[in-house]
Amino acid sequence: MSKITRLVVLSSELPSEMHLLIYELHADVTIKETCYGLLIHGEEAMVTALVNTIRRIDPGAFIKERGFIPGDPRRCRADRGGGARPGFYSLQKEYEVLPALSSALAEMPYDEPPAHVKKPEKMSVERLREVVDADL
Repeated sequence: MSKITRLVVLSSELPSEMHLLIYELHADVTIKETCYGLLIHGEEAMVTALVNTIRRIDPGAFIKERGFIPGDPRRCRADRGGGARPGFYSLQKEYEVLPALSSALAEMPYDEPPAHVKKPEKMSVERLREVVDADL
């Protein structure tokens, strides 16, 4: 089985409360609590099950894939000499708009699947040349 890492950005629960909940489930994963949520690393099936549980508890939680395990020296600030980690400022901005996104998602009609969007046909090179030449 492969191991994966997920970054969980929480909208309502405190990270420490969610952290304790996962420990109570006795999941065989590594958890790192952060100021915005959690990093969860472990076997894919276990992490997926935990993410689904977190989504049921906090529907406004956002889950992202993370390519590095918690404590990876390529991302760890202690190993890099301090400062914000790469991507922190983007995540910080996303965290600020999370309440608005969560409330908008709560209004979505989840009972119905999203409408299928039909992709337009690709334009042929010949047709593109006609359009470009016509505007000249």
